[in-house]
Amino acid sequence: MKIKMYPAGNGDSFLICTDTTNILIDGGYASSFMQQIEHDLKELNSANQSLELVIVTHIDSDHIGGIIKFLSINGTSTQPSIIPINNIWHNSLRSITTPLEKPLDFEKNRSLLKSINDRGHPKTKSDTDSNAEKISAQQGSTLAKLIHSGGYCWNNGDGTASISTENLESFPITGGMIRVLSPSQDSLKSLLNEWKKQLKKYGFKGSISSGEIIDDAFEFMLEHIDDHQGKSPKPISATTRKPLNEIYKPDDSPTNKSSIATIIELNGIRILMLADAWPEDIILNLQKLKEEGHSMIFDAIKISHHGSYHNTSPELLGLIDSPVYFISSNGNKHDHPDIETLIAIVDRPSTFSRTLYCNYATVASTELKNYQTKSETKFSIIENACDWIAFTGNK
Repeated sequence: MKIKMYPAGNGDSFLICTDTTNILIDGGYASSFMQQIEHDLKELNSANQSLELVIVTHIDSDHIGGIIKFLSINGTSTQPSIIPINNIWHNSLRSITTPLEKPLDFEKNRSLLKSINDRGHPKTKSDTDSNAEKISAQQGSTLAKLIHSGGYCWNNGDGTASISTENLESFPITGGMIRVLSPSQDSLKSLLNEWKKQLKKYGFKGSISSGEIIDDAFEFMLEHIDDHQGKSPKPISATTRKPLNEIYKPDDSPTNKSSIATIIELNGIRILMLADAWPEDIILNLQKLKEEGHSMIFDAIKISHHGSYHNTSPELLGLIDSPVYFISSNGNKHDHPDIETLIAIVDRPSTFSRTLYCNYATVASTELKNYQTKSETKFSIIENACDWIAFTGNK
């Protein structure tokens, strides 16, 4: 198995490949796709390979922008211009609502929904850095619309079922399986309720179910809601810095809570991919697996939410470990990763050394280079780690 962590700005994008299986998890921004991901997918296609699965972990511009660009170019599932896609996981409004007994009267809400959709995707710093990102922001295509119009297999079917721990504990793939750790149905309900609350603030009236114009509004509005999520202040001086167990405060973003977090098991390799998930939800489901006899030592762990101290709790670090960690962030937007998270990872006693792969050099990664662990467990940190990283199955 080999994994590539793309330089996706303050976002996420990972490509996991074996001889028989390829999985793309998130796509960063449109610029991430145009500058990095597209080339690798075309190479796979030239070798007569396909993407067995694309996982879109949650609706946030730094995760879905590149996937939107990808599908807008790839076209349809039957005539893909870049690479065939066997299945896409993406929880949209279509996936988390049930049909109403009578059709929704869109007419009285049409102008409101149109104004939300016309606003499009949030503009970020990447808008000024890449023409590709400007195009993506302007075109206004939602991911749900592209999946549906492209005729792709969606959430193992037509997209009307959600990917959740209740609906899909595990899913077979060529050479292994995927275990779903998050979201729960309650998490998806919380996301829907947050969106309804925001929509009603704009004056929306009536019940809500799926339909093209309102599906688009769901995606656009959630991106803007999460775009304004902040983080709690913390001490910035090294002399006053407190450890993670004193500053940890749980994430409060319902969008992050809706993240599809997984264990990817391929050819004897187990990779814990935490997206932007809440640690409390991950702990709950990992504890069940531990009680069933599954090891909590993974071959690699992708840390949640770019290393934010709101998404890696001391309890979670007391449960899991790995010789390899992935931290994806360029430090923009919320100054991720947080140094407290990185220190908490390397400070734990261990019989093996740890390597932290960062796709950028950040303030925290630079500081960690000179850090002496309390346990004296050896570690190394590799910055700008955007090349393929190979794993050998030995189990």
